[in-house]
Amino acid sequence: MPYCRKCGTKLDEDARFCHVCGTPVAVTTTATVAAKPATLRRRPMYLGLAAVLIAVVLVSIAVSALIFLPINPVNFTQTNSVAAETGFNRLNLDLQADTADVNVIPQRVNGNTLFLNVSATGSTGIFGSAIPIKVTFNNQTSNNAITVTASITRIGVSFVSNLHVVCDIYVDPKIELNLTVSTGVGQIAMNARDQTIQNLALQTTTGSIKASLGRSVVLTGNVSTTTTTGFVTLDWEQADAEGNITINVKSTTGTANVRLNRNFMLAGNVSIEAGATTGSVDFEMTIHDDVGAQIESSKLLGAINVQQEGFSGSQELLRSNNYPAPSNFNVKLSTITGNVNIDVTYQSSATRS
Repeated sequence: MPYCRKCGTKLDEDARFCHVCGTPVAVTTTATVAAKPATLRRRPMYLGLAAVLIAVVLVSIAVSALIFLPINPVNFTQTNSVAAETGFNRLNLDLQADTADVNVIPQRVNGNTLFLNVSATGSTGIFGSAIPIKVTFNNQTSNNAITVTASITRIGVSFVSNLHVVCDIYVDPKIELNLTVSTGVGQIAMNARDQTIQNLALQTTTGSIKASLGRSVVLTGNVSTTTTTGFVTLDWEQADAEGNITINVKSTTGTANVRLNRNFMLAGNVSIEAGATTGSVDFEMTIHDDVGAQIESSKLLGAINVQQEGFSGSQELLRSNNYPAPSNFNVKLSTITGNVNIDVTYQSSATRS
């Protein structure tokens, strides 16, 4: 109920004037307008996250470019040698490399029994070293033999791009050689001539191997050429063998190739095993007179293809018409998935044109 604003008298609800003092009753109209709150438009959360991720990627690209961008050229060379000494007639060499193309060359350089030349080219980023590889070389002499161990190791691999390492091994062909070469990534090439080889082991994980045993090469021990991924080729071009020796030519994923020529009787007998797990085996042979051969072949998936002259038997077992001869090649060819391709010829003096 309202009251007079002047004298305080109680008034009727509908009174317009105070009945005591005559003061007009104030009429008040209260209007409350509720203002609508402004609608806030928020960006979706994923747009903010995307912006952060893009910024992180751009910064990473910029940092990586700074680190790996080929700025500094690599031009590395190191040589090591072993001088020739009288009374030493055998060289034992063991070379292990992370990555390198290795060439074994029968040549005497500057009067040395062994001359090793390692070179590397490529480029490095801002934090890379201008010397991205380390070469170690140790040698000692005992019992008329020179023993050398060497290694090639990569340094700061993360900051090096387009690195190409080459190792040239020059060996005096007049010294008896016991050679082991292993490289993780790279090719191995050897062209032996006028040399006695006691043992030969060439191995690569990812790469190819090509070994040529030419005329006047005499093998007195076993030969092994193996690769995990790549091809292996062994060329036997009139080489000789003393005693009973074994030749292994193996590729896990790739092709195993053997090409063999021998016109004269061997000073021993040779067993050859050539095989591939996933890949083909190619075998070519030409023999004459007192050299005989037996060839056994096996495969799981694939085919055995034969071209022959002067041989008889089946695809799985071939023998030259003079087998067994005074000296013989006993050959085993095998593959799991691939073909065995054989092209062999035996000719006696009587049948030669």
